[in-house]
Amino acid sequence: MRAVFIICLFSSFFIHAQDSVKIKVEAPKIVTKLHLGKTYHVDAISIKFVDVLTDSRCPEDVTCIWAGQVVALIEIYENDTLLEQKEMVFEPGKTKAKELRSLYSNEDKTILANSVLPYPKKSREKIKKEDYYLQLEMSN
Repeated sequence: MRAVFIICLFSSFFIHAQDSVKIKVEAPKIVTKLHLGKTYHVDAISIKFVDVLTDSRCPEDVTCIWAGQVVALIEIYENDTLLEQKEMVFEPGKTKAKELRSLYSNEDKTILANSVLPYPKKSREKIKKEDYYLQLEMSN
């Protein structure tokens, strides 16, 4: 019993609790769907998903050499004034840098375009325009 006490006493000098002050917690990200033709408003900023210009992504039931891409037309407004119109290219399996996905950014918030969904499942079924949506990510 005395040996266990001595071991516990000496091991307490070498074991340290985790310092919670040093843990960096990342701010939560909000992900939302923006359907084709709709506008997302946050403060004075509005993001409008205008159109899907092309969608050449390889359907899940087909083996393709190239994964394809989808090109989306997006408009960014501030106080109802058009700031920018962007054609954004999304390629399955490729992660773009934050700068290339950025729709709007200031010192308070960043709005990123993550992807255009749904992904084509069957080669014989065309996605209806009204089913498309843009996945947005907001962070502070």
